[in-house]
Amino acid sequence: MATIMLLPNEPSIENEAAQEALTTQWLLPVLGELKKLFIDLRHSLDPELVQARPYKQGKAYPLGQCLEISQAAFQRLPRLGTGTLQPAAARGLQALMHFVRHGGCVRQVWGDLRGDYFQNALLVGTLYVDVANDTVDPTKPPVEILPFAHARLKPISDFVHFSRVAARYWQAQLYPNHILPGLAPYFPLVSVTQSGVVQFQSASNYMIALTEAGQFAPSETVLKGNPMNASLFALLRNTLLATNASLPDAPDQGRVLALRTCLAAHNQQWHTSQQRRNSTVTTVIQVNRALGQLVIRGQGE
Repeated sequence: MATIMLLPNEPSIENEAAQEALTTQWLLPVLGELKKLFIDLRHSLDPELVQARPYKQGKAYPLGQCLEISQAAFQRLPRLGTGTLQPAAARGLQALMHFVRHGGCVRQVWGDLRGDYFQNALLVGTLYVDVANDTVDPTKPPVEILPFAHARLKPISDFVHFSRVAARYWQAQLYPNHILPGLAPYFPLVSVTQSGVVQFQSASNYMIALTEAGQFAPSETVLKGNPMNASLFALLRNTLLATNASLPDAPDQGRVLALRTCLAAHNQQWHTSQQRRNSTVTTVIQVNRALGQLVIRGQGE
């Protein structure tokens, strides 16, 4: 049987028939106990997470923190012991441990949830386990468990798909990255939210791996789009002068340079260089941090 090559955090099931059998054998009989396990896990993480980051982009915890919560749960889960849990949660953990020992898969995944927003969750066999179900609507219960097929969590197919979800979820405008051409093969978009927050997109393992897998053709597609307006370009350019990055003088010039850099990235096989990827990610983190001091009014509408 051919092995599916999944991208990092891709919301897809590898060897679905085997995972379905293991889920049916080990997890479905104790679904209530499994949910209790994840509810207790989430409750144990909340005090640490709210102290570490009480607000994110002006929103109080847990709003907007599905990544932080899902990562924390995924990292804590293997360190749990049945002796420290309530009986029902301990039975859930025991079943989960048997599931994993027999080949069951537990992964952190990310994607487009029902066309409405990006969501991080856990994929446990063929179960969708959302330990951050209240990060968009805080009135919802914090944990939701569904058959993965019913959850409607889909992989992001390209940067056009990414832009469509981001525009709706973040209330944002997405522009081609014609301002920092050197980053464009890996980070081909600039988002400006309705509240004026500006970031280069997207520093997620999945989106970086997606454009690398396509040898930067996914980035090239969106970089062919129309340049951002001159006033926004000038504002970003002035802000980024302090980073000592190589900046074009005008949007049209930036478009040409971004596409030229994408072609070079393809021809020189940048997608095979972990060092280049790491250095570009480091740069975009620094740039996004610099942009964090900037709030643009009237551009994200």
